[in-house]
Amino acid sequence: MDVVKEGFEKVCKAYDYVTVEGSGGIVCPIDFDNSKLQLEDVIGELDLSSILIADAGLGTINGVVLTAEYMKERGIAAKGILFNHYDDKNLLHRDNRFMCEYMTGLKVLACVKDGDTELDIPFEELEALYE
Repeated sequence: MDVVKEGFEKVCKAYDYVTVEGSGGIVCPIDFDNSKLQLEDVIGELDLSSILIADAGLGTINGVVLTAEYMKERGIAAKGILFNHYDDKNLLHRDNRFMCEYMTGLKVLACVKDGDTELDIPFEELEALYE
């Protein structure tokens, strides 16, 4: 954890906005062999809020709702949801978006289509995600 904190502090001094990517999801082990360190431990130690990233397709409602509940149970703040591989013409994707917002109470911040290179979020909203 000391290595992670030191690196994070160094990056924060160099940049106005820092995004920490959590690979593998909230229950992902970071260093299981030595310290049993999980991603949720890093989020807690660094006092980070989170955005849930989900694939727009089949199974996403279950994954998003379970992740949101897991995080809520552990006091980890979630600021919203971002969908990947989103196709607005796909009824399943549109329904998943609605159901995830409804069942979690979290706003879908953006839907990223295949090939997108930028988030479709106004700067002020994006900036407000950073504390």
